[in-house]
Amino acid sequence: MQLSYTKLILLLVGMLFSSNVFASAFTPADNDIIAPSNSNIVAQLSVAEINELVINSQYAGQTERLQGVLKTHLATLYNQNPTPLIGYLYARVLQKEHQFDAAIKIATEVLVAEPNHSNSHLLLANIYMTKGEFTAAKGHCTALIGQVSLITVSTCVLDVQSQQEQLIQSYNALKKITHNKNISLATAHVLSEMSYRLNNYQTALSFISHVDLQSAPVSLIVLWADTQLALNNTQQVLNTLAGLLTDNSNLEDAILLRLAIAEKNTNAVSTKWQTMMKSRVALLELRQDTFHASDLAHYYIAVAPNSDKALYWANINWQQAKMSTDKQLLIQAKAMQRATL
Repeated sequence: MQLSYTKLILLLVGMLFSSNVFASAFTPADNDIIAPSNSNIVAQLSVAEINELVINSQYAGQTERLQGVLKTHLATLYNQNPTPLIGYLYARVLQKEHQFDAAIKIATEVLVAEPNHSNSHLLLANIYMTKGEFTAAKGHCTALIGQVSLITVSTCVLDVQSQQEQLIQSYNALKKITHNKNISLATAHVLSEMSYRLNNYQTALSFISHVDLQSAPVSLIVLWADTQLALNNTQQVLNTLAGLLTDNSNLEDAILLRLAIAEKNTNAVSTKWQTMMKSRVALLELRQDTFHASDLAHYYIAVAPNSDKALYWANINWQQAKMSTDKQLLIQAKAMQRATL
């Protein structure tokens, strides 16, 4: 059985090699305001402790806390001692700020020093997919053969394929490969996201129903919320997301946006979340914060309809990111613009 399974995976990868990964782009961080003491704290940490901070930065309330300080400190460490781990962590932090070219440069240098650094291959696959450079993305997926599990390789390749107008085929192939197998959270996330894009919302939820959102990556929390909103489960979104943190002022923009959308859709008397999001949007626009262009476009489509602003930010987002969700956001903004003419 194991032999036929292995052959199936390798055959699939071979068939897909000529066309194109895995993981969703991280929500960009806003790190302009950092307490000076944080810089001293980070400077005293070991590389292992910094690694833990970078890993934890994907969770709710954490993505913006130390982003700027981590980037500065990792840049210094990398210049002093460019080990593969430090380079990977530095590239990952750069990616979070949509500094894709800089992140690609550093991650590529890591692979020159250590060609089999699997995390750097996955990171580069992620970045190239976000940029719409699918052939390059898939090349890093297939470079993982023999280094990571065959399910991970297949997830990576099929995620790319799904971005190239082969969503149904990719989804069915990944379901077949993972049937009755233990899968990682990353693979469950990809299956759920594919289901969501196919409008199979209940199935999308089933893939991530076991996940504790308190300890889930922000990208998965957003996917869960979008799926619940598609099912009109607005009160569940409000109840669940509002309880993620004790201090809701630390909620990421993408999570706060979903709370604002849910609140508006319930026609509630309270406008707490819409008011908070309005303040965030005003600050982001004042900064011309292109890292959050997707959130801004979505806000002007779903919370405070404004066709001109929606299209403006959707176009900026499209300049940076070329995945299917970014394309759909631009289509929505253009449709909204046409409807106002």
